[in-house]
Amino acid sequence: MDSTSPGSIEGSPNGWPDDWSDIDTPAFVYDTRVVRQLLTYTDGLRQASGCKVLFSLKPFAYVDALALMAPHLDGFAASSLFEARLASQVLLGHGSLHLTTPGMRPDGVGEIASLCDFVSFNSLSQYQMHGEAVSRGASCGLRVNPQMSFVDDERYDPCRPNSKLGVPLELLVDVLSREPHRLSGIDGILVHSNCDSSDLAQAQATVQYMHAKLGGLFERVQWINLGGGYLLDEPESLQPLCETIRFLRSTYGLEVFVEPGAALARAAGYIVSTVLDVFESGGKEVAVLDTTVNHMPEVFEYGFEPDVLGHDDDAGHEYLLAGCTCLAGDLFGLYRFHKPLEAGSKVVFNNAGAYTLPKAHSFNGVNLPTIYAISESGDMVLKKRFTYAEYASRWGENVAVSV
Repeated sequence: MDSTSPGSIEGSPNGWPDDWSDIDTPAFVYDTRVVRQLLTYTDGLRQASGCKVLFSLKPFAYVDALALMAPHLDGFAASSLFEARLASQVLLGHGSLHLTTPGMRPDGVGEIASLCDFVSFNSLSQYQMHGEAVSRGASCGLRVNPQMSFVDDERYDPCRPNSKLGVPLELLVDVLSREPHRLSGIDGILVHSNCDSSDLAQAQATVQYMHAKLGGLFERVQWINLGGGYLLDEPESLQPLCETIRFLRSTYGLEVFVEPGAALARAAGYIVSTVLDVFESGGKEVAVLDTTVNHMPEVFEYGFEPDVLGHDDDAGHEYLLAGCTCLAGDLFGLYRFHKPLEAGSKVVFNNAGAYTLPKAHSFNGVNLPTIYAISESGDMVLKKRFTYAEYASRWGENVAVSV
């Protein structure tokens, strides 16, 4: 970072604004040009396989970005009533809306049925409780746990022991054999069994295993949703998934959905922060930022190491980047830069488009990041600035004027 130009950003991508001194930090910035680029992978997948692609709202759900994405997709996937409402308002009937959730509240079932086109129940008991009501408005499916683990960290593994996510395959095989009437009215299957995997051969192996064990159920249903959890990094990496989708369509005549989330959002987002203070502590230079790990909670909760623009392992200036709350563990980690940081320097976390804003919170009263979009022409456009009034209202204080 150039200490003479505190608004500049070391290692900024081409096409970014030259001067960031006026940006209100902390800020969440999404680049609409990158969103469009990521959507090209879904275009190739649809053309090569004949599947339908949904965007899962879990990692990122800013309405203007969803509206940008919607014409390039076949719909959205939601995990709650509120997400379903938001997605429905964006779609306006153009595209389908899918929902699955481990916890379906009885008082929301009627609205879910009216909003959604497809609902995948998380368990047989959930289907027994709510299937009849949901079937009046939506096609009913079951989430299946194939009991094949590919994720090393159990906290991210949908197929971990005693998983809460989906009907265990072994149980479903038994039900299909002994009590097939319990599956009456089930039109489809959802299987979301991975997390941030770039190996699409794992999806292929999962489907082949389910084909061997659950072929009888595949013959009874009309659609299958292969979920998300996979990264669509390069067009050539999509071949195993395309083969799998074509197999399901040709063998069983199924309508096939996939619902990437982070794959269509992570690379498009950034968190921009300003250095508030730099000082030495125990032989390390500490740079305190005006953002916090509470704006990307996976850093603290799961030990995630975020990417930082301009970091170079061989650079000469090392800093422990720290958040501005009183939490001792509010630390991003050690990063090295070619130019020294000082108060007013900008630090940018890239690949921050997924699971940041939806999980961010305001511990210590630190404001949520202001939201900006980089337009197709490269302009920085202010989308949302959070106010004290919004913060105070959460704690029961009525503030007449936003300040």
